[in-house]
Amino acid sequence: MSAAPFPPDSIPPEVASLCRRLGQAGHAAYVVGGAVRDLLRSPTQVTAKDFDVATSALPEEVVRIFSAKRTIPTGIAHGTVTVLCEASSGDGKPRHVEVTTFRGETGYSDGRRPDRVEFITDLVEDLRRRDFTINAIAYDPQDQRLHDPFDGRGDLARQTIRAVGDPAQRFAEDGLRLLRGVRFAAQLGFVIDPATRAAFQGALPTLRKVSRERVRDELLKLLAAPKPSLGLAHLLEPAAGGWDVQRGLLGVVIPELATALADASGAAERWLQHVDMVPVATRLAALLWPLRLTEVATWNARRYIDRLDELLKLTTQQRQHLAALLAFPSPDYQIESPWSQPRLRRFLAEHPPQLSDDFFTLQLAELQLLGDAGAARHAALTQLRERCASERAKNPPLHAADLAVTGKVLMATLGIKPGPAIGLLLRHLLEYVLDEPARNQPEDLLAEAGRFVAASPTTEP
Repeated sequence: MSAAPFPPDSIPPEVASLCRRLGQAGHAAYVVGGAVRDLLRSPTQVTAKDFDVATSALPEEVVRIFSAKRTIPTGIAHGTVTVLCEASSGDGKPRHVEVTTFRGETGYSDGRRPDRVEFITDLVEDLRRRDFTINAIAYDPQDQRLHDPFDGRGDLARQTIRAVGDPAQRFAEDGLRLLRGVRFAAQLGFVIDPATRAAFQGALPTLRKVSRERVRDELLKLLAAPKPSLGLAHLLEPAAGGWDVQRGLLGVVIPELATALADASGAAERWLQHVDMVPVATRLAALLWPLRLTEVATWNARRYIDRLDELLKLTTQQRQHLAALLAFPSPDYQIESPWSQPRLRRFLAEHPPQLSDDFFTLQLAELQLLGDAGAARHAALTQLRERCASERAKNPPLHAADLAVTGKVLMATLGIKPGPAIGLLLRHLLEYVLDEPARNQPEDLLAEAGRFVAASPTTEP
């Protein structure tokens, strides 16, 4: 037990008050977990939003002390009650503080939840069940002291992720801890303790039991880290001169990606660099980018979207965008024979701005990694991207909805009945203005529509 190296007011007053209330009722109460870890790392720049409390009070005692109105039995079977505290932030919203009874756990048949939870009164035994030493530190806001039985502060100083106790046992209890360790390595810029890292391989069967939603959440948090490769590298198994991709965590998390990386020389190293290079918004696509080089990219789009759902449980919009990106055809564009403006506008019409912008970001980063081998292609795509941005800034009509006349106006003016003919006519007019945007005037379009109808028997009234 030692004094904390951060000011007492680093703990939000409502959290300190909650601990004080529990203490007055005769129970021990400590702030635990990530908030304590982050305060120890950076006392003056607190980034923690969630302050969790561990207590000797039983769940029903927590409810009694704070009243049923101010508590939510979020995980009462496992000892967790959420207490609604009056926030000091000034936004009027209550702070939700999870209060969990000290507990011991036995049996993890599903690789996630304990089969049996036993409520205990010993803080050290409660901390012993946690994943990593840096998360097994408790702070008592009443006496302003730290309880650090597993040298979490030492590991913070050493910038090391180390499992509490036997790493094989910790990972056998919950396979997600493998990905949490990988994510912490990326977020904090820490190394993983060799003994902890060595236990990864034996824990793969437990990782396979973890739900895809939990896997997805950890991956997305990892990809938001300053340098994701510090974590992603731990999804692979080191081997002489490179990586044994398919024996690592990646073979469980995204098997097709592991296969793609194993099939190309130097692909794993480029993949790690590629994810680091691109903005956070495109990192999930960069994570999957090597799939473009495999037969997966030629799958039926519907099947591919479904597979992304199986793997990562993304939203429909995310899956469709990713599938479109991975199937995006590389434009046949050369500086020596640049596209005409009409062809450029047709490219813009075919590909939504977000899709083409993300493609350029990802493809140009990949080409940059190829050095001289990708220099010519990089220059060509850079020019194309600049021309696209310039043309898009002019706001040219690119879709039928942008035309200066509607189908209703065309029917009324030309006496055409509703049906396929109107669609055919609108497509013709769109091609007409893609060739020359200045033609997008009602008079010009109606005149062209009249000429088209006269020349095409399929559009006769």
